[in-house]
Amino acid sequence: MSVSKQDFSKLVSVQEQDTLLDALKRAIDKVPEDIDALRAELEGRKGRLNAAQETLKAIQLKKKDKELAMAQKEELIRKHQRELNAIKTNDAFKALLKEIDEEKAGVSDFETEILLLMEETDKALKEEKDAKAELKIAEGETEVKVAELQAHKAGLEKQHAEGSAKRKSLLDGIPEELLSLYEETRKRRAGIAIAQVHNNTCTVCHMRVSPQCVINTRKGTTIEMCDSCQRILYDLETSQAKAG
Repeated sequence: MSVSKQDFSKLVSVQEQDTLLDALKRAIDKVPEDIDALRAELEGRKGRLNAAQETLKAIQLKKKDKELAMAQKEELIRKHQRELNAIKTNDAFKALLKEIDEEKAGVSDFETEILLLMEETDKALKEEKDAKAELKIAEGETEVKVAELQAHKAGLEKQHAEGSAKRKSLLDGIPEELLSLYEETRKRRAGIAIAQVHNNTCTVCHMRVSPQCVINTRKGTTIEMCDSCQRILYDLETSQAKAG
């Protein structure tokens, strides 16, 4: 296949454009990941609210159970107090009074526990309120950041579309066989298909290039591949010719 230094010069421009397009594509692909991360963080804040609500619910249920148990003891006290009038023996009367006193002590214990649970309820209510306020702020901030990221993604996609159009124009005149080899090499070599030869060394893999390969690369009329990294080689003069 007949090639020229001008072909390699054009290919250098294509590689530069492809490198830019690859970077844009990575940036575009990263945006959804960043949005997912923001939403995951927001879900974490929702977790705090859910935990606060579950804690509050548990305390309220416990308080309700204590109140119910206390009400049952109070009803039992009233029942025993009514029964006092029917007691005929002193021993039975004393025994029932003792039982009433024990029930009253139990009621007192329940009252103390309920007061403590009321304090816990107040703390849980404050935690729930704080978690709701924090979540509301976080939701607003997340909405703004997501909108910014989506706008940024749209801008990147526009740049990518414009860059793709420019790339298409750069392909004009490059021999089909050279271009095909370039595309295949890009796929195999992580997007970098060509490498400059400088000081008899491949500037990508940093391995020495054979003398004959250096000579051929300087001529720029044949396609030379790096023996080490299998990239298309071009000479420094190629880029200089491009600049000129």
